[in-house]
Amino acid sequence: MLSFLITSKTLKILAALAAICAMTATALAAKHGARPTAAKSIVLGKSKRYPDTACSKVRTCQVVARVTGVQMAAAGTARPYRIPKDGKLAAWWLKLPRLTETQVKSFNKLFGGEPAARVAVLRKGIRGRYRMIRQSETVQLRDKLGAKGRLKVRLPEPLDVRKGDYVGVTAVTWMPSFAVGLRAKGNYWLASRSKKRCKTPSSTNLKAFKRYYKTNDAQLKPSTVKLYQCRYQTARLIYWVRIVPNEPASGAGATSAR
Repeated sequence: MLSFLITSKTLKILAALAAICAMTATALAAKHGARPTAAKSIVLGKSKRYPDTACSKVRTCQVVARVTGVQMAAAGTARPYRIPKDGKLAAWWLKLPRLTETQVKSFNKLFGGEPAARVAVLRKGIRGRYRMIRQSETVQLRDKLGAKGRLKVRLPEPLDVRKGDYVGVTAVTWMPSFAVGLRAKGNYWLASRSKKRCKTPSSTNLKAFKRYYKTNDAQLKPSTVKLYQCRYQTARLIYWVRIVPNEPASGAGATSAR
């Protein structure tokens, strides 16, 4: 019986001490102006307007293939994929149209497999060079074509990103998240191709078309550097990226003027 009474009193004392500590911490935080903050996420790729994809009409369909691209202007918005703050890349989206089975089989044959994509963090260098810092895992798109809304990809392990870097999208094989026929002013993207490969042959010249796409221009490995010398106007890669900025430093230890 004696041991029970001692334990009970001890618990009450510990509870009282905990309450006092909590009150003290709250008072100190208020004194120094420290408030808990939650970092708000930032979505890259926003613009005034969002175009239909180049495959929205059943009879015609244009895709991007075997290349990494960065949209540098979208509906008049400059550098929409430039990272504004250090943080984490937590998720990304694509706009995927519905394709016919014939179209899918044709693209698979031309570009070496089922549609697949991933995003890449790129650091701008000199003379049109970009270094890949890191990239996400590849996402297979075949089963998502024509799905309602947008395909959202959450990263199980978010990627570290730095202010001033860019986020591009890689068509590992091919992807239809792409729009054409836009205004030249305010819409262009850069491709991971050298100047001599900027001119893509028409698909009506099937022999030249196949020969061109035997070369994979996509930037596929981190720490590699590639030329992004091809600028394509009137077109847009349709993707979005969510960045979660790093938490601001706490006010603990700060001094105030008296």
